[in-house]
Amino acid sequence: MAEAIVADLAAGLVRKLVSLAAEQVIQAWNLDQDLETLRERFDMIGALLHDAHTKKIIMSTAQNWFNKLEEVANVAEVFMDQLAFEVTRKNVEKHRKVWDSFIPSKNSLIYRHKVTRKIKSIHASFDQIFKWAGDLGLDAVAHLNLAAQPKDIRITPSFEDKTLIVGRDKDISNLVQIVCKNNEQDLHVVAIVGMGGQGKTTLARMVFNSDDVINMFQKRMWITISDDFDLIKILNEMVESLNSTKSQLKNSHGLVNELQKRLKGEKFLLVLDDVWNEDLVKWEDLRNSLLGVSSAKGSSVIVTTRNQKVIDAMQNCVPYLVEKLQEDDSYKLFKKIAFRDGGVSEIEPFADLGRSMVKRCSGLPLAIKALGGMLRSKESVQEWRKIQNSEIWTSQDELPVIPSLRLSYDNLPYSSLKRCFVYCSIIPKDSPI
Repeated sequence: MAEAIVADLAAGLVRKLVSLAAEQVIQAWNLDQDLETLRERFDMIGALLHDAHTKKIIMSTAQNWFNKLEEVANVAEVFMDQLAFEVTRKNVEKHRKVWDSFIPSKNSLIYRHKVTRKIKSIHASFDQIFKWAGDLGLDAVAHLNLAAQPKDIRITPSFEDKTLIVGRDKDISNLVQIVCKNNEQDLHVVAIVGMGGQGKTTLARMVFNSDDVINMFQKRMWITISDDFDLIKILNEMVESLNSTKSQLKNSHGLVNELQKRLKGEKFLLVLDDVWNEDLVKWEDLRNSLLGVSSAKGSSVIVTTRNQKVIDAMQNCVPYLVEKLQEDDSYKLFKKIAFRDGGVSEIEPFADLGRSMVKRCSGLPLAIKALGGMLRSKESVQEWRKIQNSEIWTSQDELPVIPSLRLSYDNLPYSSLKRCFVYCSIIPKDSPI
């Protein structure tokens, strides 16, 4: 993702160039055309970065090119900051009626000559970069032609649309029966298992909100765990889930007593989403605490995980394996997103192209949704075929979901959004932002 930083830097420099070229001082120095030419070079750089980004899977040698490009872009940024400062100084001195001709270091002709030489130097560096780009097989023209087409950016709702749940009716029904089964166990544990992007959390949410489950369990709690399987934190979040107020108790005994007051002897349903804990001792500590919070039999815990070792650590649990979507259901999900109102119609060749790409998503709902959401804003057959022919599909990633998500990242409308993703990638998982 290093190229996203360079691309965003280039985009920022274009904005600076446009702003500087409009200054009267720049026009008086006859530098506006020089800056306009420099702006065009940066537009070409953005196009080359896009092309390099789509081909980088098979072009590890492009890393040296990226490094050199970033170096030249940083030099250009320093130069433009200096030029912007000089423009501001001239504007201030104009009001003070200072005669630059009597100050050689600030002489307009001398400074203009220095600026011209610096621009030529930057152009020479870019000439070399463009040459290397050609040697690497990069092509800016195709992207520039594509970028010239108007882009309709649509905002999707933040809530989950139940109409997008496809091919899971049987799973939902089976899990509701398992969870609501009149079980005499003190604590009934069900583990929903599947690879990343398979829809485990969505399935758990549908069960959690089903009418039968709501009627069976008056007390329901939902907690996202991820890497932080901390007993005190989990118990505090259970209290918060029940009374909707912040809980910061630090003693497990006190937390169990508080939960006993809230549950009042009723059985409960607890969802622990995205669990990675493989430590048997940590799970036993939580299990013992959960046994103490309610005297009623038949309470249930639903765990979502992609890790078999998590299930081994929990020992006495009922595993439920989530299968991939069938091909027909995969396409149904895709077309609900890609061909919904506002997108292209489900006509040929879009339908055939969609079916072809959906097969590559390996029945993973997350990958299908990402693909559909991306293609929904692509209104030409050329754009759809470009996605279909992307070399990212040939990636040897361990998870089939990665190529589809990568394509969504590649097609973000602004480079600044990519930089946001790059920034977020350095923040540890589950950290508050």
